[in-house]
Amino acid sequence: MALLSLKLDKGDKPMASSEELAAAVKAAAGEREGRAVLSCSAAFKIAEDLSVPVSVVGKACNETGVKIIHCQLGCFP
Repeated sequence: MALLSLKLDKGDKPMASSEELAAAVKAAAGEREGRAVLSCSAAFKIAEDLSVPVSVVGKACNETGVKIIHCQLGCFP
């Protein structure tokens, strides 16, 4: 698995490491039809807890093979 590239802008507080983020995603993920899944609201919570953008959590999900479900925008059922 490739490590996520977490870049900081000047003045941003340090974010979680890619390993910490991947571990949080895996720990929060459940299983549905034999596949690791994470609800959209859980992804937002991880982003808030680890002070990372939601898009970074989405990338971590992609890289760890976790599928987002129950999308708050209605994109993923």
